[in-house]
Amino acid sequence: MDINPEKVHLLTLDGGGIRGIIPASILAHLETRMQVAGKNPELRIADCFDLIAGTSTGGILTCLYLTPDENNPGRPKYTATQIRNFYREYGPSLFHKSLGYKIISGLGLFRSRYSEKALYSFSRKLMGNTYSSEVVKDFLVTSYDLSMRKALFFSKYNIRKHGKAADYKLVDIARATSAAPTYFSPARIFAGDATSRHLVDGGVFANNPSMCAYVEGVKLWPEKPIRDYCMLSVGTGKVIRPYKWEKTHKFGFLQWLQPIIDILSSSVAETVDFQMQQLFGAGGVPESYIRIEPPLLSADPRMDNASEKNIEALEEAARYFIENNEPLFDRIIESMIGNQCLSSEC
Repeated sequence: MDINPEKVHLLTLDGGGIRGIIPASILAHLETRMQVAGKNPELRIADCFDLIAGTSTGGILTCLYLTPDENNPGRPKYTATQIRNFYREYGPSLFHKSLGYKIISGLGLFRSRYSEKALYSFSRKLMGNTYSSEVVKDFLVTSYDLSMRKALFFSKYNIRKHGKAADYKLVDIARATSAAPTYFSPARIFAGDATSRHLVDGGVFANNPSMCAYVEGVKLWPEKPIRDYCMLSVGTGKVIRPYKWEKTHKFGFLQWLQPIIDILSSSVAETVDFQMQQLFGAGGVPESYIRIEPPLLSADPRMDNASEKNIEALEEAARYFIENNEPLFDRIIESMIGNQCLSSEC
């Protein structure tokens, strides 16, 4: 099966900590469906999109989908099913606090809530010493530079433009994009030219990286109008937990600390979703933008609840969405093939 060369296919992945199991599960299902449709068991998510963009846990997924196979550098190393299983296997260790760390951090009051050692171990095991210049497709991963006070985008476009000054190891990109304030300490990472950056989670400005991805697409394919774009944006589960006036009007600094992170992450993602709907609508191809944001059902929305029970609940939320939206997956697959696109009017 050949992916439609006339269209630019973009995949964007939100932040959300352990809730990354949801997009990982959805994309594992999509990859399997694409393999069947194309009669090609070797087809990978990276083959289906021209650009993959991610923030935080979505940034880690982006790195994993595009990590090259050391025995066949032009091909992805992992299947989407393997990547989903990695989240289940390693997720609990990423959000584990030893007794010693609890004491040192004062339960998160004096230091970040979690040590970054487990994240580095996870990334090194799966990504090795691969540099971002070696990934198998164009990509965009977000982060925020605390020293320069500006957004930083890891991308192949920037590597082509700036060389080693923009080329980082995937393990460091994974660490930087997921360094959520209060959860993990800021990351200090070094580029190929030995210059350093002081970074935190890209979710502070782009928890949903769809608009960033579209702008990157315009730079990569400037001749393409928006009607030639197809975007699949996958969230980490819709959070509908209410904050009622009876409680919030009494909140002080400490009480607002956790809710404000939750509210900002959700509101930023929702705003970008609205912008993308308007952008594709104004371009005359509203159905060329698909946003997947499954209900969490019984799952805990906290990004650091990596208990066995909550992981199972997150997987169940993904399964429920998949089982009840097969026509949507049919439409996504049709958009990849031949001269089809997401809009029936194309």
